[in-house]
Amino acid sequence: MDDKQSERITELEISLAHIQRLFDQLNEVVTSEAIRSDQMQRRIRELEQQLKTSKDKPPEEERSLEDEKPPHY
Repeated sequence: MDDKQSERITELEISLAHIQRLFDQLNEVVTSEAIRSDQMQRRIRELEQQLKTSKDKPPEEERSLEDEKPPHY
């Protein structure tokens, strides 16, 4: 191999190493975002269940703000 081919191969190897590193970084981002999305979806389901449960309960005794003492009492 002559020097030009050797130099070209070295440049290609360097480029490939950069691309592999970028791929790994992007994969980490996608994985972490998928985990966050799963957590948010789980939390949304929990909140929906809580909302549904609270709607099924009879309303508690409603108190008026007029019945409460101001904070300075």
